[in-house]
Amino acid sequence: MSESIAAGDTVQYGGTGTIGKVKRFNQQDHETWALVDSSDLWYKTDTLKVLEGEVETKEWDKTLTIDELKQATERNVDRISRVQEILEVELCESGG
Repeated sequence: MSESIAAGDTVQYGGTGTIGKVKRFNQQDHETWALVDSSDLWYKTDTLKVLEGEVETKEWDKTLTIDELKQATERNVDRISRVQEILEVELCESGG
């Protein structure tokens, strides 16, 4: 980790530009992970950049139909499942 990150810091994930506040940390396999509130996802701390000062947030004012909300939820569940599969493969110890 090139810079010190603390709970409550506003950070940005370089891969997607996601901005949020760090909720908490987890240490696993000699790496530190941070839970970011805006996405509710875990990021390796060395992929996060601490943002200083005021950060402009955008509000989403679109109203969704029930079907659109269901589709968005299904897409998110699918993405979470894929991330979980990747983490299981990468974080599981291999017997050999």
